[in-house]
Amino acid sequence: MEYDVRVKVAAVQFEPEQGQLHENRRRMFENAVAAAKQGAKLIVFPEMATSGYVWENREEITPFVESIPGETTNMLSAVASQYDCYIVTGLPEKDHRTGVFYNSAVLIGPEGVVGSYRKTHLFSADPRWAREGKNDIPVFDTSIGRIAILICMDAMYFEPARLAALKGADIMAFPTNWVGRGNKPPSKTWRLRAKENGLYWIAANRWGTERGAQFTGGSAVIDHSGEVIDSLISGNGIVFGEIELPVHQQKQILKNRNPEAYQDILLNTYLWEEGETRISPKQEPFDILSISLEHQQSITFIEDQLRHLMQMFSFTSSHRFVILPEITFFEKEIQFHDYQHVLEKIASEFSVYIVASMRMENRRANSLLVGPSGCLGKYSQVHSDQEDDSVKSSFLTVELPFARVGLLTGEDILFPESYRILAKQGADIIAASSDGNEHYDTWMQRIWAYENDAILAAAAPPSSEKSIIFLHSQVSLDLKEGESQILFQRFTPDMTAKVRRRPFLRRLNHHLYDGIVRNPIYTKAGANR
Repeated sequence: MEYDVRVKVAAVQFEPEQGQLHENRRRMFENAVAAAKQGAKLIVFPEMATSGYVWENREEITPFVESIPGETTNMLSAVASQYDCYIVTGLPEKDHRTGVFYNSAVLIGPEGVVGSYRKTHLFSADPRWAREGKNDIPVFDTSIGRIAILICMDAMYFEPARLAALKGADIMAFPTNWVGRGNKPPSKTWRLRAKENGLYWIAANRWGTERGAQFTGGSAVIDHSGEVIDSLISGNGIVFGEIELPVHQQKQILKNRNPEAYQDILLNTYLWEEGETRISPKQEPFDILSISLEHQQSITFIEDQLRHLMQMFSFTSSHRFVILPEITFFEKEIQFHDYQHVLEKIASEFSVYIVASMRMENRRANSLLVGPSGCLGKYSQVHSDQEDDSVKSSFLTVELPFARVGLLTGEDILFPESYRILAKQGADIIAASSDGNEHYDTWMQRIWAYENDAILAAAAPPSSEKSIIFLHSQVSLDLKEGESQILFQRFTPDMTAKVRRRPFLRRLNHHLYDGIVRNPIYTKAGANR
């Protein structure tokens, strides 16, 4: 089904009273009617809207679980039928066949229950009473567009939203109980998931506190480019926005994927601690230096500039890692091996490891890592903006004495798949070499690095302001135009302990991700839906 419509949507923000089932339903009914009367054709309520969120065990939540269909869906079905709209709400579900409890969300339409979804990536309180959903990410074809549902923690991993987009979703209904420190604007993670996939993102969050948990509010309607149409930071209220279908941007995003290179995403590489079958790099201090250079240079200038910077810079550790931007050389005769030779000389002379990238006209960008002993690895960008299917590229991670380094360049920087694969390959450092022209913001890279438990070291031309060094909440360095062309950070073993533990990567649900290595709807040929 194709759509050419403008649709008014709504996210309801309110603070459920824990355990007050009937009162919460009454307030939900009133809000649903109010939103529908103002023309909303899709109305989204928060996660666990009927019951409250923080429960200690199955016994405590038992009086508040319900089946689908059930009393809540019957109540909201009456609104959906009367006003010819769709409603999504979160609730604690009891499977009537097995008795198992789930943190679920349900889509209700004018004819009743359309379908439901069980949260697949559980957050802190959920596992005390709820089981993970085991089914695929559903997408529901409705008269207002293709609607997918995710719940809260699901958005902390790129795969669920990507799977929904690959199955043709136009709209993500997102009930959440997003936690943080105080009330805040809409999460950049929500914005990133919308932008990555060309989806409209309708986030309904609660606000206030419950048993010590602080919820952030910030309910929002977010467009397919990640921009916030409207939001509400705190208090009860309804956020409205208008969306327009179809989303042509989504087709371009997804057709540029390269699923043949994604098989590592399916590997559960952190099921066990390292050490039994593979020796980890030594836990020793190391320095990272990001050098910002203009992307068009002569090879003589590059050599002279690097030698000058290495001579003047005082490293603090015996392990030294340098990243350079993607360079295009003025001299037409310069080849990749010429640049490699220059970098090998510098690496040997100053006992450093260097990541650099070079692009030649109408060719994929090529990246390499050199050290004091010579070249340690090369790769060509996997997501090519050039029509050159003869090149079959794969991602590369190289083991150094102090850390494993994954390389990114060119269009690969734009895809969350790239960062996940390097993390699965064991990359402690993701080194992104950019020419500054790729369409991304550094806040996006920070999220990709954070959700892959990796250090991000990025080098780009100074005018792009895309050079950064980032690690979780510990290090966040940016290079602004007009400042020094160098970012520097020393990393110690205590700083990188979380990188070695990989807490985020240990919570992935690999059995759900088969669709990531396929393009079931979009192909490189740009097939239509």
